[in-house]
Amino acid sequence: MFAIILALLIIWPIAELWVMVQVAQAIGFFWMLSLIFLSTVAGVMVLRYRGRAHWGRFRGAMAERRPPAKEAFDGVMITAGATLLILPGFITSGAGLLLLFPPTRYLIRIILFALFASRWKVAATSATMGTKGYGAYRNRSGRTEYDVEGEAIDVTDYPDGNAGQALPELPSPESKPKP
Repeated sequence: MFAIILALLIIWPIAELWVMVQVAQAIGFFWMLSLIFLSTVAGVMVLRYRGRAHWGRFRGAMAERRPPAKEAFDGVMITAGATLLILPGFITSGAGLLLLFPPTRYLIRIILFALFASRWKVAATSATMGTKGYGAYRNRSGRTEYDVEGEAIDVTDYPDGNAGQALPELPSPESKPKP
């Protein structure tokens, strides 16, 4: 794993520079820099506006009491895509654009699920609060009732309840008379 990360840290910048040189030769150095700058500005704008929109969708799913897995995954993919747009380079910008479009996000979600589904454990729980919902334990004025009627019983380890007296010795199995 370390070797793969090290290779990516060496190969990725070299590939980005090679693509930048090729684009600069094709359209000119100034236009290449302009495209990289516009990509960074677009990434910042996407991160600002789409991030808010997906945070609202995430909160809406929570308010509807349904699992926000799709919204959370889309939010992570949009954040990663916008971050890749902010980083200078055409390869990172292309990968960022792929993460921003819903059809490619859907394909990436399917691929990641197929690759990592065996490693994930899913646990489902449910709870009900009755017909009154979460406010069932509140009184009519809206304040929570903490005064609960109940009964306390003192329990000791001694059979007769007397804590000052030791328990009687039990006979050992060897001292039992045989019939």
